Amino acid sequence: MGDLTEHFSRSELECRCGCRRMRLDDEFLRELELLRQLFGEPMPITSGWRCPEHNNHVSSTGRDGPHTRGAVDVGVLGNDALALIALAESQHWTGIGVSQRGPHAGRFVHLDRLPDAPGQPRPWVWSY
Repeated sequence: MGDLTEHFSRSELECRCGCRRMRLDDEFLRELELLRQLFGEPMPITSGWRCPEHNNHVSSTGRDGPHTRGAVDVGVLGNDALALIALAESQHWTGIGVSQRGPHAGRFVHLDRLPDAPGQPRPWVWSY
């Protein structure tokens, strides 16, 4: 069981670079937990919050990408991915990225709740 919410721990949501920072606000955590409860299945976090330095290293979005403001990647595939995408859309998650190619262990669904911004219309769905 988690220590931040019923199903999510700080260690799975904090930056993976080793800095141990994690800046997900309470509303994001509440909505993530609600999504997990509605989904009714595990939602393994393959990437949670990222510090600007780590995000710049691992993502083309640079130092201020979605993971630096509130996003997670959930390791799901196939029918589970499809179900999670539909549920996230119904729960007003505004950014849904889909990566379902390659080895099963690397497949994920990106979820964020960022607002509409210039050049970044929301809601939005994309593939990697």
